[in-house]
Amino acid sequence: MKIAYIFDQVLPCVAADVEQVVNTVSAMSKLPDVDVTLIIPADNQKTNTDVEEIRQFYHVDGPFKVELYHSVFPSNRIVEKLAHPLMCARYSRVLRQFDVIYCRNIPAVWVALALRIPVVLDTYRPYPDQHPALNPMFRLFFKDPCFLGMTYHSDYARQHFLKLGVEEAKTCVAHNGYSKAQFEPVLTKDEAREKLGLPKDVKIAVYTGRMVMRKGLNHLVMLAKARPDVHFVFVGSTEKGEFETAVEAMHNCHVVGWKGFGEVAPYLYAADVVIIPPTLAPLKKIGNTVLPIKLYSYIASGRAIYAPDAPDTAEILKHDINAWLVTPDDEADELAGFNALIDNDELIDRLSAAAAEDAKKLTWDARAACVVEFMKARLKVYAHSK
Repeated sequence: MKIAYIFDQVLPCVAADVEQVVNTVSAMSKLPDVDVTLIIPADNQKTNTDVEEIRQFYHVDGPFKVELYHSVFPSNRIVEKLAHPLMCARYSRVLRQFDVIYCRNIPAVWVALALRIPVVLDTYRPYPDQHPALNPMFRLFFKDPCFLGMTYHSDYARQHFLKLGVEEAKTCVAHNGYSKAQFEPVLTKDEAREKLGLPKDVKIAVYTGRMVMRKGLNHLVMLAKARPDVHFVFVGSTEKGEFETAVEAMHNCHVVGWKGFGEVAPYLYAADVVIIPPTLAPLKKIGNTVLPIKLYSYIASGRAIYAPDAPDTAEILKHDINAWLVTPDDEADELAGFNALIDNDELIDRLSAAAAEDAKKLTWDARAACVVEFMKARLKVYAHSK
């Protein structure tokens, strides 16, 4: 099966959606009888990265190919998202060599349907709730035989589409995952702390990701102030912003700059507890954080997870089974829950062991197998309908 993945960002890039795409493409390309080409825009202002550099940057090893198409990059982001699939349409003879187009870009779906090429749309967004004006368009997509269906990062997103009355057989939940290669070699807490120069005689809580308050980091500032005896490590800073300023005078807070995809694991291994900010703001107000990709890295590290009791993460995290969940946006419960976890070594060890067990089935390879199986099934239906 030949798959073209049309993606509208210049690589390399550290955004979570790019990490998800490259790891999915790499894992799909390792499956037997699957050939994957990543079609991305070229940057008109600098030398573009080749496929080997992309593999090295994202720490992946799949035999996927890369094709670069020049258009208007760099430009306004909305223009870029539209321009790339339209430029791909100019190469219709190339696109028709593929069995299916896979994408996260809605204009790419328009192009595929116009060219009558089977297409699958991948999304993490609960679009019908966030942007109801798009609902008539999605209903039209699902009625078109060339639209094979949609894959979702969560059942939370999928359920929003099912409410539109779309064909359930054209929907597939394929959770994100983690890369085993990025977590090798496996380190003990002491080994990781020695490697990173972190103290061995205190409890350590680790957060990785973007350092912006709107992601809920104000909640972590509150925890750090309440527990000066706990060492908090924040990995992923790119500049001195509001968050960095808020914690710079706190002796128990250590801010680390952005790390490459193969460099984050030691910080997670060094932790007693890894943290997802206990708030629903990214899910409900911002809308672009559904089952955050860092969750899979947290699980892969085999460390105790502290997180909000939220409708999206509930698909993966179960309170007192593989994570310790607290009432989101409730400071009293957030602190009480953190204290209950960080001060209980037996609980930390039990949750850590459960996370390590769950990690075995939450890999990019597992996601790729799920997506390809869905594509093959839908292509059979499509072939019979012609």
